[in-house]
Amino acid sequence: MGKLLLLSGLIPVFLSFLVRKLLYERVVKNEGEESVALSGEEFARAVLKKAKADSIELTIKKLSFTKLGPNHLTLSPDQAFSTQAEEVAEAGLLAGMVLLARQQEKVVGWRTWALKFSWAMPSFTTVVMAFAMVIGKLSVSLSLGVVAAVLGLSTLLLWLTLPVERAAAGLVAEMLEDSALVPRRSESERLASLVRAMPWRKIIPGSIAWIGGRSSR
Repeated sequence: MGKLLLLSGLIPVFLSFLVRKLLYERVVKNEGEESVALSGEEFARAVLKKAKADSIELTIKKLSFTKLGPNHLTLSPDQAFSTQAEEVAEAGLLAGMVLLARQQEKVVGWRTWALKFSWAMPSFTTVVMAFAMVIGKLSVSLSLGVVAAVLGLSTLLLWLTLPVERAAAGLVAEMLEDSALVPRRSESERLASLVRAMPWRKIIPGSIAWIGGRSSR
C-alpha cells in the first residue's frame, strides 16, 4: 500500500518538474535576468490603466502569499521595485489576475486556494507522518506514501486550476503585443514571453518548488 501511494503521488510531481523545466525555466534563463525600463509596480499600474481599472488599490507589503481580488492588489517589495524582467513580468501577471477576478472572482479564488493548499497541506502532512513514525503508529513506507499522495493531490489541483492563471497571462501578453505598455518593442516582446511562461512555474507544490529550480511564490 505504501509503495503504491508513493508511486502514484510522485509520478505527477516528476512530470510537473519536467514541464516546468521546459516551459518556464528555459524562458527565464534566456529572458528573465535582463533589466527593463520600468519597475514591477509601474508595469502593474500600466496594465490596470490599459484595462480602465485605475480604481483598483495597489499596495506594497511583504507577505507570505500575494493578496489580490477584484478591487485590490498587493505586491511584495521585490516585485514592485525591481526592474529585472522576471520580477516585472510577475507583477504584470498578478495585475492580470486582478482583472480576471473582476469578471470571475470565484474562479480566481480557486487558483489562489490551490496555491495555498500546495504549501500548507504537504508540510502539515509531513509533520503528522513524522510524529506517527516516531511513536510507531505507522510504518516508514506507509508514512512516506501518504506524504507523496498529498503532494500528488496538490499537484493535480495546481494543474486543474492552471487555466485560470494562463488566461490572466494571455490577457496581459495580448496587451503587450497590441499596445505600447512599455517604451521599447524588444522589452515588450521579452515581457510577453515571460508572462506567458509564468503560470508554468506554479505547477509544483509550493512546499517543494525550490527543488531543482526557482521557487514558486
